[in-house]
Amino acid sequence: MPKEVEDKVAAIEGVMSSKVNIVFDPPWDKDMMSEEAKLELGFL
Repeated sequence: MPKEVEDKVAAIEGVMSSKVNIVFDPPWDKDMMSEEAKLELGFL
């Protein structure tokens, strides 16, 4: 996935380069989701 994001961003006019870093700090949990996302995924 990081390579796909870098490729898409690099295709934007004026962007010279990009680097994607995936981090797990703070640990993700569903409380970080918007109400809309929770509703869409059936968490509400």
